[in-house]
Amino acid sequence: MNGGKIWDWAWVRALNGDMEKHEMEELEMRLQQHLVVYNNDVWYWSSSEQQCFNVKDARQSLSNQLDLNEQAYEFVWNKWAPGKSLMFVWKAVEEKVPTTTALRGGGVNLQNVICQTCGAAEETAAHVLLQCNFAKRVWEEIVKWTKIPAANTEGNLKELLQELNDLQRSRKMRKAIHAIAIQTMWTI
Repeated sequence: MNGGKIWDWAWVRALNGDMEKHEMEELEMRLQQHLVVYNNDVWYWSSSEQQCFNVKDARQSLSNQLDLNEQAYEFVWNKWAPGKSLMFVWKAVEEKVPTTTALRGGGVNLQNVICQTCGAAEETAAHVLLQCNFAKRVWEEIVKWTKIPAANTEGNLKELLQELNDLQRSRKMRKAIHAIAIQTMWTI
């Protein structure tokens, strides 16, 4: 405004505490030192020599990072299991449930990410649902009840679900065992 800068903040809540006030003052100081240029925004592609985004460069970058010949994991949507349980396990397979490790990875400041139940490892979805001592005991009981071979609780969720789908049982029995596994993970 008139050659100067005025910052009009529209925060959802008021600043809380001295630390936030100090951070706000520091932000304002840095912004005052920054030269604002009034040009159109441009998208750049960091993996491209031309620095201009195009689909060819995006595909090339992805193919360098992924094995395109590897078969993608296909989650089994079992109609015998409740939808909320299926959705939870689907997210857990991809480590997208709010465990302390996932929250820390998402920017939440957590000092301790060790499992609060057993204290033996970081709290990940695989740990909580399979590898934690509590989860292992639950799986031992499920194995006894369903009369299936021992569940591999040392692996990951994808491996366990694949093992259950590969059991030498009738189709209906595999579907029932899969639904039990889904509901067990939801309950844990």
